[in-house]
Amino acid sequence: MAKRPRLFNKERTFERLVENALDFLSKAISELDEHPKYSVIHFYAALELFLKARLMAEHWTLVVGTQRKQEEPDLDKFMSGDFRSVSLKEASIRLSKVVRSGVSEQVQTIFENVGKDRNKMVHFFHEATTEKENDAVKERIVRQQLKAWYFLNRLLTVQWKEVFESCTKQITEINARLRQLHDFLQVVFDNLAPEIQKRKKKGMQFRECPSCGFASLCQEQEPEIGSICEARCLVCELTQQCLQIVCPECKEKVVFLDGGFATCDCGKSFEPDDVANLLLDDEGAHYAAKVGDNSYNLVNCGDCGEFNTVVRMKDDKYICAACFAVFELLNQCHWCSGLNTNDMEDSYWMGCSMCDGAKGNYADE
Repeated sequence: MAKRPRLFNKERTFERLVENALDFLSKAISELDEHPKYSVIHFYAALELFLKARLMAEHWTLVVGTQRKQEEPDLDKFMSGDFRSVSLKEASIRLSKVVRSGVSEQVQTIFENVGKDRNKMVHFFHEATTEKENDAVKERIVRQQLKAWYFLNRLLTVQWKEVFESCTKQITEINARLRQLHDFLQVVFDNLAPEIQKRKKKGMQFRECPSCGFASLCQEQEPEIGSICEARCLVCELTQQCLQIVCPECKEKVVFLDGGFATCDCGKSFEPDDVANLLLDDEGAHYAAKVGDNSYNLVNCGDCGEFNTVVRMKDDKYICAACFAVFELLNQCHWCSGLNTNDMEDSYWMGCSMCDGAKGNYADE
């Protein structure tokens, strides 16, 4: 009798990937004090697994890495674990080009920095030999992990919320544990107190950092209404894009940090769609429409994957009201001619966020 093939359960495979990622993350937190080297290794494993889980939610073939000798994806090998999975870089590329819900360049760099630390510890050596050196390494590791988790948590609970909704409780619990790591950086904040006071006297503004929790996120200048400026945390070194608008309800200023979600003191809540409409240059858009210029139309963001959140500003730059990415120009899809911030090199065949390209069109036929 022929052997019955094993059945593939996509949902269960996704759940196991997430469970594994949460397990590695929990291990990374518990090991930080006594075994910082293993904390980095396990934290990076969790990062990769979460990205693979997002790919898995789309299709299992996306988790299979590119082979030197090209091979067709094999479900039996995939189920038995006899395959090479995607690296973090490969996963990021596929999330952007295939899933159309990628990570920004800033987030990619932060994740890769964790990977560089991990590779050094696995393939070379750990530089800490004395207690003082060990404390310095812990401090750096906490900075990296808090920044990486801040952005990963936003991916899991905002950008990919619907995909990871079933594990919201576990993610919330992990977030609470990671927030406790700011105790490792208390001494850094205390030592910076004189510098913070000096900068405040010069008129610089400080806010609570969403990554480390200290009031150390510094804005060197107040952002102009409707323009993007940068803030940097002096403790954990997180950088944030800041946007300031006037609340249409109470006419008070509302500050947004690294994304188009905020609540005014008067109680009005804002989401990216609201921000995009407030940022839109109505006069410029009206004139452009008369001459057939569609560059003022809201378009999709290639960085965060949100729809109709990229708006043209008065300085002719384009800002995503969801993730605050800034673009110099838009690209045109070679198939549908739609405007987008994505790389349109393969768009004739693969399409863009608005169409399926020639590949999808021929498939329908």
